[in-house]
Amino acid sequence: MRATVVILTKLPGLMPVKTRLWPLLGEEGARRFYLDALRRAVELACAFDPAPGLWYSPEDAADPEASLPGFANLRPVAGMDGATCLENALTAAFDGQPLLALGGDAPDLPVARVREVLAALADHDAVFVPTGDGGFSCLGLRKPVNGLAGGFTYGDADALANLMEFLGARGLSVVQTEPWPDVDTPADYEAYRRRSATG
Repeated sequence: MRATVVILTKLPGLMPVKTRLWPLLGEEGARRFYLDALRRAVELACAFDPAPGLWYSPEDAADPEASLPGFANLRPVAGMDGATCLENALTAAFDGQPLLALGGDAPDLPVARVREVLAALADHDAVFVPTGDGGFSCLGLRKPVNGLAGGFTYGDADALANLMEFLGARGLSVVQTEPWPDVDTPADYEAYRRRSATG
């Protein structure tokens, strides 16, 4: 099944990334991990969208290619926070196909899990892959949702619960898949390395 894929990203070098990994990897190591995770997100996205958009903020950056070397389809997105950037990118990207929103926080998210999201959109308006910290690593939507940014704040422990409540209150059918871990903390990173070694 085809979809339009939106991948949100900061611009490493202009903005700090993966700061909770700095004690383990250092600032530069965390930046490299962030870029590698984005590449993996793009590879995953290409199974559903031949040209996934990489939507970056801040939108007024003079040279985004310097922060994201080797990446294509870079597109600026307005917003002072992640939720607003997500809503704006989904609205701008919508072309009549189902929408998938990905990031670089779950670099080993399986393609089969994303296929589950798309399959579930046959019966639901919104589908999430939850993470263990109250957030989500993938969002599928039949179409953009006006006011989405008012429903949650990225990084909150109850971000997914708040967003699901927000969508449900608007009469939308919402469902979750089985969770998949993201990589935000040193413990997450070590678990990710173990999965990678045995996968």
